[in-house]
Amino acid sequence: MYAIISELDHAAHLAIEKLTNEIMAGCNINGPHMKWPYHLSWQGARSYALEETENRARMIARTFAPIETRIDGLGIFTGKEPVLYLTVTRTPLLSALNETVWEALHPLAEEVNPYFSPEEWVPHISILYGDEKSASAMSCAVEKLIPRQLRINIRIDHLSLGFFQGQDHGVVFRYPLTGGGT
Repeated sequence: MYAIISELDHAAHLAIEKLTNEIMAGCNINGPHMKWPYHLSWQGARSYALEETENRARMIARTFAPIETRIDGLGIFTGKEPVLYLTVTRTPLLSALNETVWEALHPLAEEVNPYFSPEEWVPHISILYGDEKSASAMSCAVEKLIPRQLRINIRIDHLSLGFFQGQDHGVVFRYPLTGGGT
């Protein structure tokens, strides 16, 4: 499995890590951890034509400047494998980058996750993964987070292609956003 992602800047990562560790300890959660550092996902697929994907991602990164936004709340993707996440303010520049990534890389991907398409995409940072037995843990985490002010500034300054297979994971390429914006 592959995903086009942007890892969070160091300050935002530390703030979210502290928050996540507090709720996991406070709720006695030993659940699955992230495969990558905290990140924003742009697109996910079973596989990509790697060479051309890298070429196009490099061109996209040269087009877009770093983007400033913030985390502004909490959400849950429901279902058999629920995900507790922090919402990210969807700015016009975030939407433009998502649309550009989708248009440029979708033709190079196999079995693309449709939830990242411009029409479906919900910008978020996943903090807790569950299963059908996780309702009480998720409820506890939500209860601990509801009274908090969840305003964390984030800076999106690169595009990466990450991969994971079982416990093996890593980054295939990473390009800084160096353009003048769109």
